Formats: sequence, C-alpha cells, structure tokens
Amino acid sequence: MRKYLGNIFSLLILTPVICFSQQKNVVIKISQDETFTLNDFQTTLTLKKKAFRFKILLDNVDGVYVFASIRDSVYRFTETSPIRDFSYLKLLELREEDKFNSNKELSLSETGWSYWFYNDSAEWHPFSRNIVTFDKGRFVCTKSIKELYDVATGKVIKFRHLNKPLYLFFIAVKEYDQIGKPLTELMRRKIKIDWTEDD
Repeated sequence: MRKYLGNIFSLLILTPVICFSQQKNVVIKISQDETFTLNDFQTTLTLKKKAFRFKILLDNVDGVYVFASIRDSVYRFTETSPIRDFSYLKLLELREEDKFNSNKELSLSETGWSYWFYNDSAEWHPFSRNIVTFDKGRFVCTKSIKELYDVATGKVIKFRHLNKPLYLFFIAVKEYDQIGKPLTELMRRKIKIDWTEDD
C-alpha cells in the first residue's frame, strides 16, 4: 500500500513538470552592438551595414520559417490575417545552401521560405555549430549574417550596396497533421530593418 501511495505521489509531482517541459516556445533576438528581443508582433530596428546575428530559442519546436525580402510585400500581413499557402509551407521551403551557417548568408525570396531548424540527430542544420543545449528539446541557436543572397538571381548582396530596408517575417508552427502539413501557428513576428552607415 505504501509503495502504491508513493507511486501516486510521484506521478502527481511529475505530471506538472512533464506538461511544462512539453510546452512549445520560440524567442528571437537580433544582436549587433546591442541585443533586441522580438517581443511584439511588429518591430522596426536600425542596424549598421555590417554583420549581425540572430539568436533563437527553440523550446520543443523543431524550427522557425523565415520570409526575407527587400520589398515590403510582407508588411501586408497583420497579427491575425491568414497566411496564404500556410498549409503548404513545407512545399515552399527554399533549398538551403548555407549549411552550418558557413557562408553567413540570409536568403531573399518573394516566393519561398527559409526553414531554420535544429535537430541534434540531423546531419546538418542552417545554424552555426555552437548550439547551446539546456535540456532535451530546448536549444539556443545562432545564425550570423554578413551578406544577403538573392535566390531569384543567384547574386550576393553586400550590406554596403544595400539602399533599401530589409523585411523579415517569422512563423513558428504549433501543430502539424499526420502527414506533416502545418495546421496552427505558435507565433509570428514581423521586422523591418533600416540601415545606418557603419562607424
């Protein structure tokens, strides 16, 4: 009887921990001279025309979708407006060439989405190799950006040649169906980056 009560007590204590550990969360930070946490749906930043970094907490989430452009088409989306072709995000993934963030490039496209993912059993991922692991399913990943890559033209755009803002849209998926089709969002963030000349 005592063993039975002990098992029930252990189950009652561990259940909140198990439930908590399975909650999903994504936190995105942009770092240059300062670090900015993207807490709000819409953010405008001013960065120097030099390298910067994304730091992304993936907490029981495999990755985050990133739409990047130097056109403002992404700004038509509101905090609640439906994303066209949301259920086909996996089919719209861009081919990732910057494995382990070796080129330090951000892909620009008007039609496709980058998928920044991390899986400790995968052969490669688009983040730098220095992944910080807190516990099972909880990681902080870094992606450094020193230039832009225009997928449509195959050309690299250096920051010094950039005279337009950079627009970014992040989506994390909360739920997929049994064949991997996205069903519901976990979060979305919209960012406009203006540029100032480097000191």
